[in-house]
Amino acid sequence: MENSFDERGLLLQKIKECLRKVESISSKLKQANSRYITISLVASALATLLAGLTAVLGPLAGQGPSAWRFTCGAVAGFTALAGLMTGLHQRLSIGDRLAKAYACAGRLNALEIALTITKRDPVLVAKEFEEVTASYPDFIL
Repeated sequence: MENSFDERGLLLQKIKECLRKVESISSKLKQANSRYITISLVASALATLLAGLTAVLGPLAGQGPSAWRFTCGAVAGFTALAGLMTGLHQRLSIGDRLAKAYACAGRLNALEIALTITKRDPVLVAKEFEEVTASYPDFIL
């Protein structure tokens, strides 16, 4: 019986360690996800607002060709920033990685519950933990 307790304790410790790591990664991905999306939305909104106001009122930076160049350059800059942030967000697969991190954390939480509350056999839980590790090596290893 003591051996089973040792196995359960060691496995539980490893699961909790992996869960902390996955939660840390999830937190960083969530922050990055919010940052990229927010910058993209704000830049897009500013470009649209500036272009719309310019269409109604004329260039907002004064009169003449230089004012038009400055205003159009500002619209182009905001539009480029919005496109760049959207492209980086997609290229880095932040949304997909965040979803996988949440799925991994969910499975690890289930294993923790299986060991602590339902008192499942540590050998069976260890096999499931191996599957989780194989499925999510980017987050656990």
